[in-house]
Amino acid sequence: MEEKFFSKLNVYDVISYIIVGAFTLLLIDFDAFYFFQFHIISFSLDTTLIWLIIAFYVGHLVQGFANLINDISFFRFLIPEDKGSYDDKQKEILYQAKEFFGLQKQDENRLWNLCYTLVSIKDETGRVSVFNAYYGLYRGWLVLFLFESLFLMYFVIFVFKISTLILFLLSIFSSVIFYRRSKRFWKYATDEVLRAFVVIKTLNL
Repeated sequence: MEEKFFSKLNVYDVISYIIVGAFTLLLIDFDAFYFFQFHIISFSLDTTLIWLIIAFYVGHLVQGFANLINDISFFRFLIPEDKGSYDDKQKEILYQAKEFFGLQKQDENRLWNLCYTLVSIKDETGRVSVFNAYYGLYRGWLVLFLFESLFLMYFVIFVFKISTLILFLLSIFSSVIFYRRSKRFWKYATDEVLRAFVVIKTLNL
């Protein structure tokens, strides 16, 4: 059963879902013990597969929250996934994509998605998949620590302790770091997709 489960996972599933979900479970368990003196997770080798599946599910929930945030205009600045903002060089390549696919009425986002699909199929180096997976990892951790910061802020205000304040500041710091990392890897992924598309188009791969 474990072999069947692992054989169906790709790099995005492992990095963006399982790792994010596992880290979320560990953070929840830490908070439960720190504030309420009990553990939620009881891990053993016999329950490894069960916890991996739970982590996979929790990772999807975190990424779902990230998508929800990205869909709300007021909070969209928190997620660096701006598919409506392309520089001149990127727009030039997207114009080539419009000619390549023969879709004159498609917008830039639709064209980028088509480029991504094409490149993903022909991506023998795996760079696009890796960049996208790490973007998902940092985006997931960003959302996780944003919620953690809100959770800790409550205790800082109403049950003040120096140690809790330190945890709150560390959580804010982590959010900033993961925002910057997710923004960087989103740019890496976007640029790599468009560069790979140009190569595929030029060499007729």
